[in-house]
Amino acid sequence: MLGATLALAGCVGSPGESPFEFYRQITGEALEGRPMPPGLDQARPNLGSVPGRPDRGPASQRAELSALLAANRAAAANPPTPGAPIPERPATEGLAAVPAAPPAPPRLVPAPPIGAGPATLLLPGGEAQAVPEIAPEAPAGPPPEMTAPPPPDLSATPSFPPIAPRGL
Repeated sequence: MLGATLALAGCVGSPGESPFEFYRQITGEALEGRPMPPGLDQARPNLGSVPGRPDRGPASQRAELSALLAANRAAAANPPTPGAPIPERPATEGLAAVPAAPPAPPRLVPAPPIGAGPATLLLPGGEAQAVPEIAPEAPAGPPPEMTAPPPPDLSATPSFPPIAPRGL
């Protein structure tokens, strides 16, 4: 028995797979302190309280429903060919509530025309202000000390520092 226990202890892949953890799960020690599942304090359900089978309705109504289902299966077996007219939808209670086609996309309001006058800047809660004029010349570049160094010449032969002999 001791040999089997030691052999099992050697088969541990992670701390949750040890034989001791397995024993804790079986004995219920891991469940201590957790709330009990709901309904354990109630009596078991009694199958005598199950209601009886519902009424099936008249035979003529069941036969009519079976005929409609058979016609529906036959129609589904022969799908309409492309380009053929679509048959009328059957009359149902909710026919008026479900449209036959999706609604048309909403129309967008046209944008106001842009005048040829001076540009104005509209700020929220304020009045129109004239937009400052933008200079046509390009701004000056950054100073030379802030520019990046030139890229290295990759076509040149590499130069390596001399290697010092070991032990010096």
